[in-house]
Amino acid sequence: MKDVVLIERLTSVIPNKYEAVRVIAKEARRINALLIRSAQGEIEEKPTIMALRRLLEDKVKYQFVEPDEVPDLEAEENE
Repeated sequence: MKDVVLIERLTSVIPNKYEAVRVIAKEARRINALLIRSAQGEIEEKPTIMALRRLLEDKVKYQFVEPDEVPDLEAEENE
């Protein structure tokens, strides 16, 4: 039977559920790239499930950046 993750459990790790989904997606892409690079055959679970499990186990490091902290790349290109 498939595991069900309650949104309350997810938001206990990251309060904003949409940001949590973004972190999970980025981690899943990272895991998928590692699996492709290692040329591993069959895996037991999908990268998205692996990423979700890693986030819930507090094994994913992430940092949110406020929009005003991001450098303006267009202004730097015009200089």
